[in-house]
Amino acid sequence: MKEYLFIKNQNIDAMHTHFASLVHMQDMWLCGFEEISYARKNYAIVVDGEVYNEKQIKEELHEAQFPPIASLEELFLYAYLHWKEDLMKHIEGAYAFVLYHDHQILAAKDPLGLSVLYYYEDDHQLVISNRISLMLDNAAITPKLSKEGVMDLFAFGPGIPENKTILDGIHQLAMGQYFTYKDKVALKTYYRLRAKKHEDDIDTTAKHVYELVEASIKRQMDQVHASFLSGGLDSSIITAVCAKETADWHTYSLAYEGNKENFKGNMYQVSLDDDYIKQMCERYPLQHQELMITQKQLRDELKNAMLAREFPGMADIDSSLLWLCEQVSQKERVIFSGECSDEIFGGYPWFYRKELKDLETFPWLRNVNDRISLLHEDIKHFDYQGYIKKNYADSIADMDYLSDDSKEDRQARIHSVLCLHWFMQTLVVRQITMANWANITIRAPFADVKTLEYVYNIPWDMKFYKQNEKGILRKAFEKLLPKDVCWRKKNPFPKTHNPLYADLVADLLKKRYDDPSSPLHRLFDDATLKELIESKGASYTLPWYGQLMSGPQLLAYLYQIDQWILTYHVQLDF
Repeated sequence: MKEYLFIKNQNIDAMHTHFASLVHMQDMWLCGFEEISYARKNYAIVVDGEVYNEKQIKEELHEAQFPPIASLEELFLYAYLHWKEDLMKHIEGAYAFVLYHDHQILAAKDPLGLSVLYYYEDDHQLVISNRISLMLDNAAITPKLSKEGVMDLFAFGPGIPENKTILDGIHQLAMGQYFTYKDKVALKTYYRLRAKKHEDDIDTTAKHVYELVEASIKRQMDQVHASFLSGGLDSSIITAVCAKETADWHTYSLAYEGNKENFKGNMYQVSLDDDYIKQMCERYPLQHQELMITQKQLRDELKNAMLAREFPGMADIDSSLLWLCEQVSQKERVIFSGECSDEIFGGYPWFYRKELKDLETFPWLRNVNDRISLLHEDIKHFDYQGYIKKNYADSIADMDYLSDDSKEDRQARIHSVLCLHWFMQTLVVRQITMANWANITIRAPFADVKTLEYVYNIPWDMKFYKQNEKGILRKAFEKLLPKDVCWRKKNPFPKTHNPLYADLVADLLKKRYDDPSSPLHRLFDDATLKELIESKGASYTLPWYGQLMSGPQLLAYLYQIDQWILTYHVQLDF
C-alpha cells in the first residue's frame, strides 16, 4: 500500500505535522506524491492501486505522442491530459488517484470503488488521504462521533454509507464518483449502471458469462500465483481457470480450531469446506495449504483489525481475514479472492427468499429494533428507522430500469444496486484494509465492469437458473468444476463455531465493562450490556449484520467500538 496525504491549508505556517516525509509546497503539504513536469507545466500526483490494462493504455498514449511511461503516476497524468475527466472510463483496475495542478485538484476512484480515498473539508483546509490516521495526526481535525455518526454506527454499522465514515466531516469517495476542487469540493458521478434489453437465450447467456469472467481472471493474472480456496463456487471458479493456465498454482484456505467438533449448520452456513476443497484438489494439480487459526489468535487480532480498517468493522470476520493475510503474505505478494461475485450475480438470501426479497428496506438490517434495544437512553430515541428509510429511498432513487421489467426483475435490480453501493463497498474496504495491513494485495476478478454491466441486465429467472442462487454462473462453469462444488449451496465467509471463542471475547469485553471510564457506558444500556456479556452473547440471537455477527461476534464488535474511541481519542458529541 502506498500511503499518501494532501493538505491544503490557508494557515499553513500554523500547522504542526508529525509526518516526517511531508513536503511543503506553496500552501500545501504533500506526502507520497510524484512531481512531474510536462509541457512546461508542473503537476503533483499520487496513485494508489493497480491497472489491469496498462499495456493497452501505454500503447494508446504512445500513439498520442506522450513520452515513455515509467510509473503509474505518469500513466495517470498523461491519461488525464489525453482524456481529461473521462480517463476513468478507459483505465481498468482497482485504484484511487489525486492530481494537483495550478491550485486545482482532481481526486477519483475506479468505477466500482475498489480502493479507499478519504477527504475532509472545512472553511480553512482540504485534507485527502487513504489513511484516516494520517489525517488525524497531521491536520487540524478533531475526531468526533456526532448524532449522525451514532446513527450510522448503530443503524447501519459496520456497513456504513459508502460516501461517509462515522467520524464527523471525514468522507469517502463513493463508487463511480470523483471530485474537483478549486475553492470548494464539487462532487460528480461519472459511472452509473444502465438498464438494457437482454436478448440472449440461456445458453448464449451462460457462454458469455463464462467468457467475461474468464477474461477478467486472465487479465489480472500478472504476478499472481495463488488464490484463496474455500471450496465455494466463486473461489473454485477462479482456481480452476488459473490452474488450467499454469501447473504451479497455490491455494490457501482458512480453518478454525475446534470447528469440526462444534459445527452446527444453519440457513446461512450449511456446510464445512473440507470435502469441497478436497474435490478441487483431486480435479486440479493444486498446491493447497490449510491455515488454522486458534481461538486466542482470533481474539487477539480484533484490535489490529480495527486499526487496519480504522473504525469498528466486522469483528472476527475481519480479524480472521487479517490473520489469514498475514500468514499468506509470507509466501505471496498478490492473491486472488472470490469477493464481489454475490453482489453481481445475486448470491445473497435476500435476492430470492420470500420473507426477505420484497422488504422495502435494507434486507440485511431487518433486526433494527433489536439493535436499538441495546442502546443507552441518551441515544435510543434517535430516529433510526427514519434514517434508514431515507437512506434506502436515496439509494434506489436513480436506479436505472426498463419500463417493461417484471416485478421480479425490478426487485432484483433494487437488490443489486443496494448490494453494490452498500454491502460490496463494506466488504471491499474490509479486503483492502486487511490486506494492506498484512502487506499483500488481494485482487477480485469478479469485480469487473464489463461483467457487471452484462449481468445486471440478465433477467432474474436466468440468473436464478434451476432455482439456485447465482444459477447462471453455475451453469456457465459447470463443466469446469466438480458437480458437488458447482452446485454447492452458498456459504458466507467461514466463522468460528467453537464455544471457547465466546468465553474469550466475553472476558475481553467484561474487562472493558468493569472500567467505569469505558465509552461503552455512554453508548449502551448497562443492564442489557451486562446480560449480553454474562450470557456470552447468547441473549442476542439474531445476526447483527447480514448473515453474520450474532452472539460472540457482536461482543467482539462492541469491543472494537470501545477500542476505536479510545485509540483515536474520539469525542462523543451528541
